[in-house]
Amino acid sequence: MKKTKTNNPTHEIFHVVGDGDTARWTKIGVAWEHKDKDGLNLAINYSPLVEGRTVIRRIKATDEGESK
Repeated sequence: MKKTKTNNPTHEIFHVVGDGDTARWTKIGVAWEHKDKDGLNLAINYSPLVEGRTVIRRIKATDEGESK
């Protein structure tokens, strides 16, 4: 059986304020990795106007086989 590729995002985009255990992570979008793995297409739903940084993290599968 041929496995088909899904259009599920490969990364999540967060706005992060603070550092360490007190950092606040707010999900603001998702991203899809290019086939050649040299870039990403971003879909950002919110653009923060406060200090902080933008972090892109690969989505990891949970124990149930779903994305987090």
